[in-house]
Amino acid sequence: MTVAVALEVVHRTEDGSRSITVPVARAGAVPLTRRGEVWKPVRHPSQGSIATWWWAATTGRHVGCRSMNVLAVAMLIDFDPSVTEFTAWPAKIKWRARGRERSVVPDFFVRTAQGATLVVACPPASGPSPRWQRQQQVLRQACQEAGWELGMPRIPAPMALANLRWVSRYRHPRFGDRDVEQALTAAFRTPRSLEEGVRATGLPRLSTLPRLYHLLWRRELAMEWNRALGPDSVISVSGRLPSAMHRPVHRDAA
Repeated sequence: MTVAVALEVVHRTEDGSRSITVPVARAGAVPLTRRGEVWKPVRHPSQGSIATWWWAATTGRHVGCRSMNVLAVAMLIDFDPSVTEFTAWPAKIKWRARGRERSVVPDFFVRTAQGATLVVACPPASGPSPRWQRQQQVLRQACQEAGWELGMPRIPAPMALANLRWVSRYRHPRFGDRDVEQALTAAFRTPRSLEEGVRATGLPRLSTLPRLYHLLWRRELAMEWNRALGPDSVISVSGRLPSAMHRPVHRDAA
């Protein structure tokens, strides 16, 4: 079904002092990944979802997430080295239908190293609903008019996701240490178990493990993501990622 309605975008001014509304075609020139939120979730006691914030290593800023499922998508986007900027809720897209004003606030706007802007709206935890599918149609039209790309999040298998959650605890730059990283890279130049490689560095285990996890987060070391991370995990300097981790946002070709 084609939407074909007049769309407008509400976003914050550069200094964040006020909101302005422009036709969606003009919004394509606005750097929305650098603008403040136009909306924040208000949680009702009857709702089971939890709104929270993700600290993004990509930008050094916090990114809002309306649920724990969306938090997982933020983590996956942050893990993608092709992402240069991303933020939550910087724009509201509105239109009129059947005499009423309608609106949708995408979960994320993502900027890539190739210069593309991705608009990501995560489906409900229970699966795509008719309302969400109608919103996707609106977003598809908005992307066509603004020159954006519509992105669909991809979630890896539960074990891979659990491993990434653990590794993400060590995403902050403070866990980096050049000398330790060089020792770890040398130790795992030949694939070997995590425990064996850490011992081979000759460095204290407790202070070396966080650096190892930091390198996994930065994709400078590789592991078997679909197996539980532990002392016997095989670590190497190169390896294949699950496809949903390699490209966590599928770009809609429509």
